Amino acid sequence: MLIFRGNRAQFNKRILVGNYLQRDKFVCLCKHLYVFPVSVFILLIVSCQSVPKKATTVTVKDYRIFYDGQSRGFNTIWGSFILVENELIGVFTGGTYGDMTTGKRPFLIRSKDMGKTWSEPVLFGEELLVNPDEWEKEALRLTIFGPTRKGTLISTGDQFIEGEKGSGALKDPQWRAHTLNIGRKSKESPDWNYTRYSSGTFLGEQFVTGGMQLPDGRIIFTIWGAKNKGENWRCGVLTSDDDGITWKYSDVAYEGDENIRDRNEVVAGFNEQSLFLTDEGKLVSIIRGREKLGRLAESPKDTWFFRSESNDRGETWSDYELTNIAGTGAAAVGLTLPDGSLLHACRVPYSRELYDLPNPDLYGLHFARSFDEGRTWQSEYIIQKDPEGNQFNNYYNAMNGQFLKLTDNEWLYIFGQFDKENEVYRILSCKIVVS
Repeated sequence: MLIFRGNRAQFNKRILVGNYLQRDKFVCLCKHLYVFPVSVFILLIVSCQSVPKKATTVTVKDYRIFYDGQSRGFNTIWGSFILVENELIGVFTGGTYGDMTTGKRPFLIRSKDMGKTWSEPVLFGEELLVNPDEWEKEALRLTIFGPTRKGTLISTGDQFIEGEKGSGALKDPQWRAHTLNIGRKSKESPDWNYTRYSSGTFLGEQFVTGGMQLPDGRIIFTIWGAKNKGENWRCGVLTSDDDGITWKYSDVAYEGDENIRDRNEVVAGFNEQSLFLTDEGKLVSIIRGREKLGRLAESPKDTWFFRSESNDRGETWSDYELTNIAGTGAAAVGLTLPDGSLLHACRVPYSRELYDLPNPDLYGLHFARSFDEGRTWQSEYIIQKDPEGNQFNNYYNAMNGQFLKLTDNEWLYIFGQFDKENEVYRILSCKIVVS
């Protein structure tokens, strides 16, 4: 099932009009807003029209409620999870939901039966709180990652306090100069050791999400934010070659032209990424653009994902290029399947015409697959209801998720359910099986 509906001319129109900045020109917004080369554009169209035959089958099964602490006051819409000696360990953010609001804290949970039952949540990273007695006046978000090949656990997350007394929110939503916390717990140590990285260490805004460890031991995490106040967002990677003790920043994609903004005073640019490691050792980043950076003309709320690649372990990255998949809310790390294809997870977009949706009235979670290292994608599976049959009738019902490896051909996909209308705030999962 192809992502694009309609003929080649319609696809051509979507790409041309969706990224229109100058009259009678196709501008891809590649690095310096150059006109997209005709030869490359033709190759992109041809590639989208002929998808290679699948070598393996992807099955989505065991869709269920993964964690629900609402009855005990632990509402959450996202978490990160690791598997250590057959025990699941998770860290989720409890409290308020807005990106700009305070009153958030991380909690740690454990399960010895693959998520059927969970331990009581325990406050995680409490030593980082500026004032534990007034935690409602700050926001602390943390994740958990690992174990590394040396058995180390790593935690990353941002932290901020309210901008004005009693506001419960940031002072300036257009400049989120948060502190970045990176914690490390070695296999031999019972304690976490955190380092605080103030605004400006790597970027002015420092939002770190998921990551991976490369075969040679290098650890790589995605990061995004504005480097300086007033600039567009950029995305990059943090890398560590000493098991998470020290970190280095590298740019992945940046577009400095402020014409990509809808309003001059509201920042736009590149933010979230999904990293893939190909069988040949290449890193591929699938990147979310915002506003005019990849906008679909016929669906102005939607943007195409972009793509960049690195052949030197994340040190340098190619100029960004347009893909044929749209959406947001993607996993920070995608899957490279045994046949070499890539599996991406993101939200179903606002557009009702872009995909062959099982139910055209609903939103949800979209799994898509690429056979050309992320340049073009085809739909693999779409989920539009929760495990109890309640419909995903809001764009944000399916939140960002995480692939968690179980075996060489099985993964859990774990993602948040955010339903303000019905007051449902919990975590769901399904199993991805390759045969």
